[in-house]
Amino acid sequence: MIDMAKVARARGILFATLAVTCSTAALAQAAQYPVTGAASAETAAGDAAAAASPLPAATPAPDEAAGAPGQKQIEEIIVTGTAIRGVAPVGSATLNIGRAAILETGARSAGDIIAQLPQGSNIGTSQNSTGGRQQGVNLRGLGNNATLLLFDGHRWVPQGVINQVSDPSVIPFAAIDRVEVVTDGASAIYGSDAVAGVVNYILRRDYEGAELTGRFTHTLYDQYQAEGVAGHKWSTGGFMVGFSFSRQNRVKQNARDYLRYDLRPYGGNDNRFIGTTVYPGQTPALIIGSTVYGLPATNGAVPTAAQVLPLANQPTLYDPADLYDYFAQRLQYSGLLRFHQDIGDHIELLYTASYNRRENTARAQEALQNLSITVAPSSPYYIRGLPNPTANQTLVYNIGLNFPGVPLDQKNYEETFNNTLDLRADLGRNFQLKSYASWGVSTGCNVCQPQANTTIAAIITRDRVASFNPYLTGPQDGALPLIAAFLQEGRIRQFDTVSKIDGPLFDLPAGSVRIAAGGEYTSYAFSLTAQNKLNLNNAYQISRQTSSKRGVWSGFGEVFVPVFGPENAIPFVQRFDISAAVRYDRYSDAGSTTNPKFGITWKPIPDLTLRGSWGTSFRAPTLIESNPATVGQTNRAYVANGAGDPAIAVTLPATGQSAVLSRTGNTAGLRPESAHVWSLGADLTPRFAPTLKLGITYYNVNYKDRIENLPNQTLAISSAANRDLYRDYFIVAPQPTTCVNGNYATYNPAYLPFLNDRNAVFTPSTINDCTLTGIINGGRQNLGNVKQSGLDFTANYTLQTDLGKFTIGGNYSKILNLKKNLTSTGPLFDALDTYGFQVSNRGRGNIGYSRGGFTANVYANYIGSYLNNATITVAGVKLPDSKVPAWTTFDLSLSYRMPDDASGVLEGTRFSLNVQNFTDKAPPIVLVGTVGTTGVDTNNHNIFGRIWTFEITKKF
Repeated sequence: MIDMAKVARARGILFATLAVTCSTAALAQAAQYPVTGAASAETAAGDAAAAASPLPAATPAPDEAAGAPGQKQIEEIIVTGTAIRGVAPVGSATLNIGRAAILETGARSAGDIIAQLPQGSNIGTSQNSTGGRQQGVNLRGLGNNATLLLFDGHRWVPQGVINQVSDPSVIPFAAIDRVEVVTDGASAIYGSDAVAGVVNYILRRDYEGAELTGRFTHTLYDQYQAEGVAGHKWSTGGFMVGFSFSRQNRVKQNARDYLRYDLRPYGGNDNRFIGTTVYPGQTPALIIGSTVYGLPATNGAVPTAAQVLPLANQPTLYDPADLYDYFAQRLQYSGLLRFHQDIGDHIELLYTASYNRRENTARAQEALQNLSITVAPSSPYYIRGLPNPTANQTLVYNIGLNFPGVPLDQKNYEETFNNTLDLRADLGRNFQLKSYASWGVSTGCNVCQPQANTTIAAIITRDRVASFNPYLTGPQDGALPLIAAFLQEGRIRQFDTVSKIDGPLFDLPAGSVRIAAGGEYTSYAFSLTAQNKLNLNNAYQISRQTSSKRGVWSGFGEVFVPVFGPENAIPFVQRFDISAAVRYDRYSDAGSTTNPKFGITWKPIPDLTLRGSWGTSFRAPTLIESNPATVGQTNRAYVANGAGDPAIAVTLPATGQSAVLSRTGNTAGLRPESAHVWSLGADLTPRFAPTLKLGITYYNVNYKDRIENLPNQTLAISSAANRDLYRDYFIVAPQPTTCVNGNYATYNPAYLPFLNDRNAVFTPSTINDCTLTGIINGGRQNLGNVKQSGLDFTANYTLQTDLGKFTIGGNYSKILNLKKNLTSTGPLFDALDTYGFQVSNRGRGNIGYSRGGFTANVYANYIGSYLNNATITVAGVKLPDSKVPAWTTFDLSLSYRMPDDASGVLEGTRFSLNVQNFTDKAPPIVLVGTVGTTGVDTNNHNIFGRIWTFEITKKF
């Protein structure tokens, strides 16, 4: 609930601070985008037609202007961050990125538009993964679900099976008109999720004619894309259709040496063989207790004891990177339909429908490359004459290498369908009613794949000795029962309806006092079904089902007051505007919350605008996050142990690692997150240089009860400092000397709740449970607080000469402070510029030139240095913490639009060439203390090198 004392105190601070500060104004956009500046209350004066956004990026091209001469239409004005037509979000940092500017940057997907911004982040966006699932939007590294994603100001159904994320790529890129971004909290306007900001994709509304684009991208993968829009307008309405088709081939993990498991060339470990985790070739490896032995090729004969040697290139180790994919093969197609029609002079209906399907295929079945098969002493395949003659022996068998023709690909898909019906009606006196209803469904399969049949593997050599010979290399029918299959499918349904009225209450000398008020109801339903079959020839059987629902009732209001204007003739007050908003939300399953927001814009002189905002925001847990039956996994794993705690034994001295039980997944009883967000800034446009625009914004976020996966949980005991930080999530649990592997009754009782968890999925492992030293109780939790503050700088200058137009500018984000704790009462620690967290310095700048139809831009992308404090142990020696160097890459964009008087096939044609990282600069090597990791940090760097994109667009 709202603390009114805090609200009053914060409001007083804002008023007092604005009188003496020189830091406000909206976050101006990056120099590569046309600078829109801070839209002032002047845009709110007058009726809705006069209030249409004057921003260059939002102005339609001549061939896209709405309506015929003399046409009477209800003006649709979409401004992100406010419920009032014709008023920019007062005091908030905003960006407005027009389509022409987007095309110049080389971004060709909705998500990449935001990822290019220094305020964006790749942490958790799934851009560089074999899964190829949703690509979320993450502002300031605060999480995908902390940034609200809208389409034309509306919530659409999100995607996901084990993670619920709103993915902007569900719409065809050709259908995007512009993108508006508010980089401070906006829960007072939109409700849940608007903590770090709001990203609103404004769709093209009317289009006359057709536009088709063909695109080819070449790097480590090849991608072919076709997209287009077509439409027609008439005096009282119009329609538009858009489509997109994309096909991309896979990137094998061995495409880069630093993605291989054997990282010794880069100073790392040979992760093909760590402890008892081993990846053999066609011949199996043998494990007795905690010792791994190599087996020679015997053409199916049982090896003799003399042939069994400690593993030393016998058999030859196989690098899983040769069988895995780093980036999935993808097929995606989407469509969009928009239709609007005036009904008389006062009512308009708009219908929008979208469809998207994304399919991904990747080789990523680790369990099938090191399948553990138990061999009992009674088996004819038992090797006699070895130590512990009465103990079970374990064979590690590589199905993928022995069965190259068997389909072992991981597949997943997402299919999303959304409908929205808008009604706008003039009510007289410039009041307008706007109502919409949006309903959609998203279905997907997170895991559609074959996997190891661990039940059969445990008995195969005892009960099916005639059908499978583990020492025989190559395909054999008897091994097929070792391969099972698993499906994990989910469905999200969403219904959202909003009604609001807004308009002017009365006039002041500086303009109209305007209000908006309304209500919203949203319902969600989520269901998940997991199915498996014991082998590829059987039918699927349901192994798990769960579902959950939620209803949210909301009421909101906002007022805008232009306090002073030029008419008031007050020194150093060209304009002074204030706004206030409040929203109440009541959840059927997560309680209620009230969130206010206040904003102030002050223009002391024509050149300078100062502004500030303060508000509270919140995020309720998604239905997936709050349901522990949706996803849970418990793994045996080796983790780096540099804790120096004698109670936690080091299992593998050579690599400094310990065997632990590591839990991930969702947790019951999660609380909603909450945040206080405020900002101050300034925007300067000097009269002596009207094309020079400078901006600075300071922001401050205090984010409480964060819902997130325990970060870097495999590093929980990697150092004494981490041991202290993670003390509430690591359970010291040495096994007793009487422990018998596989007999839970002999285990330390601390393991039993985790091993018997009915919601957990256990991946196969060769680690002996009796070597376990503790439990990482990770997964998704309410993880205390995050405090982040920083500065955003922008500069843009345009020079028009007889030789053409030159532009230069940049956008730079400097995080000043990032502190976290892992419990609400625990101490804050400094996470900035450390592995797995945000980098304090990020920037993007450009130099551009244009003349006639030719445009050229060079962009510089900068990611600052940070500390790798998660280093590994090699040959028993832990590497010291090290600085990861800064990384600067350059992009090139060239385009040529045929002149208007061109004829024939070239009429209305545009050619473009975009080259990302055109110097082909390699990412820095980053080695961290997890088994099987790559040698790069994909949260901050990518492995693709130079990326060529050729594009041809034709208008008809």
